[in-house]
Amino acid sequence: MNFNARGPYFILGIVLLWRVSLLVFTAQPIPANDAFGYDGAVVHYLQTGHYFNPPLALVFPISGQQVFSMYPPGYQAVLLPWMETFGTSVISAMALHLVLFALAAWLTVVMVQKYFPSGGGYALAAWLLFGFTFGDRPEDLAYVFGLASLWLVLRQISNINKSGANAGGIVVLLLLTLYTSPIPGAYFFGVGFLASGMAWCRQRRAVLIIPFVVAAAAFVFITWLIAWKEPLWWAGFMESSRQQSVVTSGLHAPHLLDLMKLVRTVPVFLLALLMLPWIVARRRNLREFAGGNEAWFYLLAGIMVAGWGLLLADLTLLAANYVTYVLFTQVMLAAGLIALAPKIFPGREKRLRCVLVFCVVLVSVRAIGMTTWGAACAVKNSYWRTQETLHSELQPFTKTNTPVLVSSAYLYSAAEFKVGNAIDCGWYFDHAHWMNNAEMNALIRLKPAKLVVTQFDYYRSFAPLVEELRARPELVAVTVRDQAAVPTPDSIPPLRRVVQHISWAPVIVDLDWK
Repeated sequence: MNFNARGPYFILGIVLLWRVSLLVFTAQPIPANDAFGYDGAVVHYLQTGHYFNPPLALVFPISGQQVFSMYPPGYQAVLLPWMETFGTSVISAMALHLVLFALAAWLTVVMVQKYFPSGGGYALAAWLLFGFTFGDRPEDLAYVFGLASLWLVLRQISNINKSGANAGGIVVLLLLTLYTSPIPGAYFFGVGFLASGMAWCRQRRAVLIIPFVVAAAAFVFITWLIAWKEPLWWAGFMESSRQQSVVTSGLHAPHLLDLMKLVRTVPVFLLALLMLPWIVARRRNLREFAGGNEAWFYLLAGIMVAGWGLLLADLTLLAANYVTYVLFTQVMLAAGLIALAPKIFPGREKRLRCVLVFCVVLVSVRAIGMTTWGAACAVKNSYWRTQETLHSELQPFTKTNTPVLVSSAYLYSAAEFKVGNAIDCGWYFDHAHWMNNAEMNALIRLKPAKLVVTQFDYYRSFAPLVEELRARPELVAVTVRDQAAVPTPDSIPPLRRVVQHISWAPVIVDLDWK
């Protein structure tokens, strides 16, 4: 490993040091609004012996009251022994995701260093790892499995390992990825299949394609078997599927804010798209581009095609937040552009590096905000001080069944305090029937006594609802207590989509229903 100041391993070390420091000293990145939805069943199992997630029960009665099956179980299978060892706190969950990030980042850098042309100077690509500022979902584990499968694909194309074990490893890792998080699983499957397919066109080795055929057939068979043998599990999964944006929104034109998210999250993919005509014009020089080893070039093409397929689907069919699923492969795409630059733009490589520096700055905006503004918030509203506030606010609800809406980041503490009826504030109404006033009607129907929500959740979702309730004093008396000692970017409209969710300070809303 090259740990010199210009090597990607050195940059990886800097990124990991930053992430560890951020967790230890500021308890960031703070879990976002889906985190406990995936972790809660394991937390509840370790506390009660029952594997379901009660805060989701209003919208997901199977996963919230019978058996948690709204998502494939790969992530929970890893989370369970982790929390058995390190506890069920939110810090424990955050530490697991830091470990998963470190593994995925290491796999990315290893592939670049081992299979991309030597002497490329790929440290600049490694700086893009600062773009990973959220980490609280099953995708973090799926990245590890997916990247490991691409590593084996590169080995297979490079003819380093001719044994069936390598092909078998690809099958196993693809299945693990798909049963951890289906959409990233499909993406990594696509990248590997495209890379192997292009290699097969030149090498005509069936072993390059067979693992993908076997993995696809096995995935279909196993899924069918589960649906047949365990209809309750399948019903729980379908219960969740009906809430997904592909069902609730359908095909639609990209929104302006979604396009902005695309630009600031995956600028290297946009840069590669701009460079594509020059690459295609010089396609006859493929072997020269590849530097004697075509495996990395095939991988690059697979990343480009599958990546843009996913990005377009995110903007028009799925959810814009899914653009983050290509972030690790964006690092490899940047490394590939650096390798290709001398062949495409001889004598002008520095211009490409300048553009990539701009890309690094663009994806690192939230990282900068977390390190500066987020640290300032942590001084005044630390994680530990917030735990004291949560205990004080939630203690009265430990012996009653009065509903309380709680943000995902605080539900770990609510479970620890044994709050009787804590409801995930993101799932108190059916998103599949998201019509006018759906949120307000659900609040009035539920009549929660209190909202205990993050700055992110309050200013993005609840502030307008609270103002509506204030205007109806005959219905409810509203008291808002914002605990933030330092103004947060979430409370400032122009900044809340640039730097968000960097403070542990809760917003407490007391509701006295008439």
